[in-house]
Amino acid sequence: MNHTAKQILNKRALTSLFLCFSLVFLPLSGIPLHFSKADDGAGILRHLLMSIHNITALIFIISLVIHIGFNWKALIKYAAVKIAESFKFKKEFFVALAVTVLIVGLFSSHIFHIH
Repeated sequence: MNHTAKQILNKRALTSLFLCFSLVFLPLSGIPLHFSKADDGAGILRHLLMSIHNITALIFIISLVIHIGFNWKALIKYAAVKIAESFKFKKEFFVALAVTVLIVGLFSSHIFHIH
């Protein structure tokens, strides 16, 4: 194969677009799925939303792994620089971690409410 031949598709761009589109479809299917009830007569719609959400999540995860593979060297270099800077953003790291845990905890705690 000639090295100067143009690729049919840019693999990095394709992977990034899969990530982008699946990221859009995840909340578009997940939010209505969350608010739908199994017993409200919308069984087909609920099943459709669940199917869309599940396959979109799979596409997102596969694309993310491939994206990380394509960018592994850059990610390692970036991490090395940040470690070398000795946690310059230490406060921001802990604030972002705490807020994320708080939001996930609040949104998932509703399963513990007894009806």
